[in-house]
Amino acid sequence: MNRPLIFGIAFLSAIVALEPVLAAEVEMPTKAPARPKTEAPARPSQTASTNWTGGQIGGSNGVSSVNNNFVEPGAYVCPANFPFEVSCFESPFSFKDHPLSYTVGPFLGYRWQLGMTVVGVEADWSWKRGESSSMLAVPFVCFDGSCQNFRSDSMFGSVKQGWDSSLRLRYGVLVTPSTLVYGTAGLAVGQISGSFSYHGTVFFPVINESEFPTAVAGSTASAAANWSDDRVGGTAGVGVETEVWAGWKARIEYRYTDYGNYTKSFPLNTVCAPATGCSAPSSGVTINLRESFHTIRVGLGYDF
Repeated sequence: MNRPLIFGIAFLSAIVALEPVLAAEVEMPTKAPARPKTEAPARPSQTASTNWTGGQIGGSNGVSSVNNNFVEPGAYVCPANFPFEVSCFESPFSFKDHPLSYTVGPFLGYRWQLGMTVVGVEADWSWKRGESSSMLAVPFVCFDGSCQNFRSDSMFGSVKQGWDSSLRLRYGVLVTPSTLVYGTAGLAVGQISGSFSYHGTVFFPVINESEFPTAVAGSTASAAANWSDDRVGGTAGVGVETEVWAGWKARIEYRYTDYGNYTKSFPLNTVCAPATGCSAPSSGVTINLRESFHTIRVGLGYDF
């Protein structure tokens, strides 16, 4: 007898031996067997990788569109017999510019998760360089109809926004366990520096032997100034932050920062030559500034 036949007989003998047991199982009460108790699937819990409570440190970089607004209406020198705001006026000097600057820096904050809401506080510091400048040269500012009495003006101005920092509150909502949409607002501090120079010279005609008028320089006015201030303003924006690896979160954020209107004042050195004299010489230079910027940043932070 070969092996397959022996295995077949053994298999059939086993079925016959188990038949009473199988029958007994079939003859059990017709009541539907109770389903085994199964626990409801647990909700996805906030694991350490998606936890939003705790500290965070990181860095960001992006681009800033800087708004530089510079107006200087007050530098002039007037010859005698030509009163200011009657027959003598300043040369208007102003410029507006929107340079783009790369920006980069660190941030540090702490957050608290309250259900699907996340609140926190964050500080940051960023380097940027948004600089604007302009020059104006006016060879003839006439004080009479024939322009025999006139003044020449030359002006140069510059303004630059340097580093900026902020201390802000953050408020956000979890759209998924690992993605936060938030708004942020708070206090901003930034460095703003600039320079200004002015030189004005009064000319008057002299009739020479050929009876042709020759302009001769007379009274002058000049100013030169540099400044650097740490301005305080406000900042606000919105962003999205999401987990990319366990403990690491990436973000993209837009913010607007405004330092408001302010002025810078500097003395003007006026020399009244006897030949032309001075009529109501300017007492100083007043520069009106309005500084702000828009920024889009991308960043990466590590939870701790």
